[in-house]
Amino acid sequence: MHPLAPAALAAALWLAALSAPLHAQTSSTDPAATAANDLVKRLDPTDFRTRIESRFEHQSNQDGGHRDLVVPRLDYAVSKTFSIRLETPFVRYGPGVGSGDPVSGVGDLLTRGAWRVHRSPGMAVVAGVETTFDTASDPGLGFGKHIASPFAFAAFDAPSLNSVIFPGVQHYGSYAGQDARSHVSFTQFRLFVLTRWPNRFYTGIENQLTVDHRRNGRVGFTIETEVGRFLDKHWAVWGRPGIGLLGDQLPYIYNWNFEVGFRYLFD
Repeated sequence: MHPLAPAALAAALWLAALSAPLHAQTSSTDPAATAANDLVKRLDPTDFRTRIESRFEHQSNQDGGHRDLVVPRLDYAVSKTFSIRLETPFVRYGPGVGSGDPVSGVGDLLTRGAWRVHRSPGMAVVAGVETTFDTASDPGLGFGKHIASPFAFAAFDAPSLNSVIFPGVQHYGSYAGQDARSHVSFTQFRLFVLTRWPNRFYTGIENQLTVDHRRNGRVGFTIETEVGRFLDKHWAVWGRPGIGLLGDQLPYIYNWNFEVGFRYLFD
């Protein structure tokens, strides 16, 4: 990637993220602001709700190729403290110049179980495990391995900034699959900050640090920002650009990406 592009875009993303909480502060006596905040609080990932969503994502890869994904997702809330997830992406992969023809089809099936293990005023903790199954219709569309990915994250309220802070960690390790495909072993550390704005808008910024254990602990880093809005009590839409800042030649780190999506909450 161009040597100045990551720094410039990263600076812009950080300025937007840092200024968002300052502009998002509203008077607690403003009924419209309170109603808008209550809507955005429905995004709380520690208070499980049944929802469906779909997103389109474009990734510009380091090898000169690109990847387009359409990802439908179902989250089913068994209760307010336990949920299950199912998603199957549809992928189109265009390799770099001279690396072959584009391929498209179904990607790897993902399932997830999540449990809210703790909740107290201003704080919650969620833990669970994702399992990715080798169901891709072409080798270029998936890992070629079955992968177990335990995770945990917390949520801390920051009322003075009208925000919630979500630190988390997830480890990905393959346990079966195609013998010809490389073993998967990496850990991701995430920090996501969600800020509530007036008029049912919200913004978020996610920093993600990836440590690849198969490649001698090489490190990758991405930053993504999100702008979304609730259209009503049930429907929400968002856009989310991102950029890779560290991790040349790591397969999990893109040059840049952009996604748009919608979700519907049933209750």
